[in-house]
Amino acid sequence: MRNLIRPGQIIFAAGIIALGVLQFFAKDFIVGRPPAVKWANNIPGKQAWAFASGIILIISGLFILAKRKATPVAFFIGIFIFIFSFLCRHLPHLFSVTSAEDAIWQINAYKTLALCGGAFIIARSFQKKWYKIQLSLNCILLAFFFIISGFAHFKFHDFIIKDFIPAYIPFHAFWTYFCGIALIAGGVGLLIKQTRRWAAALTGLMILLWFFLLHIPRASYAPHDYGEWMGVCESFTFSGILFTLAGLSSK
Repeated sequence: MRNLIRPGQIIFAAGIIALGVLQFFAKDFIVGRPPAVKWANNIPGKQAWAFASGIILIISGLFILAKRKATPVAFFIGIFIFIFSFLCRHLPHLFSVTSAEDAIWQINAYKTLALCGGAFIIARSFQKKWYKIQLSLNCILLAFFFIISGFAHFKFHDFIIKDFIPAYIPFHAFWTYFCGIALIAGGVGLLIKQTRRWAAALTGLMILLWFFLLHIPRASYAPHDYGEWMGVCESFTFSGILFTLAGLSSK
């Protein structure tokens, strides 16, 4: 399973590059799907910032592919996403929601934190020495996102069954609940040292299958919907993070 580290790094880098390219089409900073808060929409030069940040992500991904300054670059990606997606846009939005239940289901905010934790895991994978507690803390961010996403399969089951799963896939209800349970199990497995490598490897494989079977078909049906292309890029990126984590956890 240690052999998954380098493929995971490559997949992560390719996903980050794809997200950077997508910003040129979306004309916004889209990593972590930050909400459109009012003050952010009124900032001058928003489109220029989208292009500049896209270039930054593309160059960062290329550095990781080339294994050049990969540790600081991956750390930079995590901090970059944390500041400009979570702190600047998700956090103000979280403070604006009116109830605790609404705050719980702000899944994209937790996705942003999971991407940050994943970038830090990628950074650690290039180091010869690293501390297990650092790996565990980043796993908590990933695990919480997967667990809450798993429960979302039950809360929003009507949307997933009727609108989210492509028509060519049979047994929508079964796959909705099965994948919800699998996400919860994967998230819990990431929290337990003894099961972490298998949880990471199997969850990464599941998400990679979604990349091919779910997200690419959905994006091909709606080629101008950047939200669908974000799903393509995000699923690929997360699978890379999880494969890298599986390799690190087996060392």
